Amino acid sequence: MNNGDSKNAPGRPVKDKEVAKMKLLDSATKLFSTKGFEETSLREIALNANVNMALVKYHFGSKLDLWKEVMSKLSHRVLQTNDFSLKDVNNASDMRVLLVELFDKLVEMTFQHREFSLFIINETVQQGERFDHLFAKLIKPFHDQTYPFIVKGIELGVLADQHPEELSVMLLSSVAYQQATPHVMGNFTNVTKDEEKWKQVIKHSLKVNFIK
Repeated sequence: MNNGDSKNAPGRPVKDKEVAKMKLLDSATKLFSTKGFEETSLREIALNANVNMALVKYHFGSKLDLWKEVMSKLSHRVLQTNDFSLKDVNNASDMRVLLVELFDKLVEMTFQHREFSLFIINETVQQGERFDHLFAKLIKPFHDQTYPFIVKGIELGVLADQHPEELSVMLLSSVAYQQATPHVMGNFTNVTKDEEKWKQVIKHSLKVNFIK
């Protein structure tokens, strides 16, 4: 088949449009998370993705709908942190091991997907439609994943006796804040310049501050 035939092959335009859609989602994720929703334009997203502006409305309709699609995609990417089961927990020792692994996996996720932390910190300041969507796609699923382990950890005395909802929010916010604002920590120490070392520091801090 010659090049001309290849260009006109059935299905090629659809494939190209799907590639463009993925590029737009990646571009929107980067820009929305770093610059914020209000400060990011659809034109900027399209330009950054090297995609025709017309395809933004073709695939997503509006800026808000694109933002919501970003949340849905991010949720699918990052909320696979928990593949543990409480049925494997027979005593406090088992619970302690499980919580250490769960906390470590949470830290790894935030380093791999910094946009998760940026959205958590930047979009939860004001309530409204975007917050409601972010809550449904990111915050509540995170809560639903971790809450049973927090409750069991408190019951077994591995975690200090406290309100489990407060601990769930504190865990999320403490890890997200560090990833969203590394410059704060960077003003006190240069540990943030070494990603692997910084990662281990956060993991250790979570363990000594939350787990008995």
